[in-house]
Amino acid sequence: MALGGAIGAGFFLGSGAAIGQTGPALLIAYLIAGGMIYLVMRALGELTLAHPSPGSFAAYTVRFIGPLAGFMTGWMYWLAFLLVGIAEITGIGLLLHRWYPGIPQWLPALCATVMLYAINMRTVKSFGESEYWLSMIKVVTIVAILLSGLAILVFKIGDVGAQAHVANLWQHGGILPKGFSGLLAALPVVIFSFGGTEVIGLAAAETDRPEYTLPRAINGVFFRIMLFYVGSLAIVMILHPWNSLDPKESPFVSVLKQTGFVWAAGTVTFVAISAFFSSSNTILYGSSRLLHAMALSGAAPARFQALNRRKIPYLSVTLSGAVLMLGVVLNYLMPDKIFGYLLSTVVWIVLWVWASIMLCHLSYCRRLAKGSISRGSFRLPGAPYTNWAILFLIALVALLVATNGQTRVTFIIILLWSGILVAAYYAKGSRQPTMVEND
Repeated sequence: MALGGAIGAGFFLGSGAAIGQTGPALLIAYLIAGGMIYLVMRALGELTLAHPSPGSFAAYTVRFIGPLAGFMTGWMYWLAFLLVGIAEITGIGLLLHRWYPGIPQWLPALCATVMLYAINMRTVKSFGESEYWLSMIKVVTIVAILLSGLAILVFKIGDVGAQAHVANLWQHGGILPKGFSGLLAALPVVIFSFGGTEVIGLAAAETDRPEYTLPRAINGVFFRIMLFYVGSLAIVMILHPWNSLDPKESPFVSVLKQTGFVWAAGTVTFVAISAFFSSSNTILYGSSRLLHAMALSGAAPARFQALNRRKIPYLSVTLSGAVLMLGVVLNYLMPDKIFGYLLSTVVWIVLWVWASIMLCHLSYCRRLAKGSISRGSFRLPGAPYTNWAILFLIALVALLVATNGQTRVTFIIILLWSGILVAAYYAKGSRQPTMVEND
């Protein structure tokens, strides 16, 4: 599920623009962000095993920071989930529209949303099986691209192979062709790409033996994401100079087209569409479970606690699906601008959630020091120093996004949403959520 959430629009579409803006420094940005998400996930894993809760980080924010912070974190992440989902269905529309220009961008987005709703209204097993195969398609394809690229490089296959060499990473302006500022500018896109891995914490509530499966999932996801992102993008820029790639197109499709494998480029486009669908599938599942958990805690209307005979929170799935349907409308009204706005808005919320997790873990560590609670074996390495390092990087990226003229409008949107949430919290009454037990 974490791979399903992480490998989607940011990887297949966003990486093309990121290469154009940053060059080989994008690999450094992915390593930095990969280290960040690994530490955030280790902190979340330690909290999850110490205090299992269906509300995951939203519940921990209530417990360790306060009810208002937990209320806002839950609703912030619910919105972020669905904004990413809208970005993913937008990716489906964009690719199919490029493939078949006669098809309007909103129509594939509508079909995808209806199919996602149907899958998520079935059993959890049905969701899990569909997500397994959808994730498998894109993982196998990325591995195939990696192996093909290595074969072209090592055996000098074709004209591309003759010109391909590792020095392409630094011979066209250096590792930092746009300077250190270019590296920093890439971090928001990279963080958007990694958003979605936090769903592991939500899924743990419906997992057998989380003390065994959760550490394996967190550690495994980190190394796989590093291989897929850093490995595949490095191969792309080794085969072709980074400044020769079209920033408006998926770099994987561009490379295969320039290599002469036109049919393979079409295959990757199909896989990219399945990747978007896979990510959206994970997002609809996670957002509905988070909404259901918030309803159990009193942070959302009680009616969203309802389960059908299949044990599916059908009203939560329906509301989340309705927000995805709003994305179809946006694809109709503003098809050219929607993706950029969604990316920067989601980055804000992902940074909020990551900061909340690290602050919760800091509070957890303070309680450990007092001896009021015991510590498990799966721990965040280097705490509390790693907590403060991640919080510093989060603040730096937030400053970059806030001062960027193109993304400043999304900062205003997030401020307005935060104000609405604060007003809603006090309007409903500041009662302690039932899913949180006081220590």
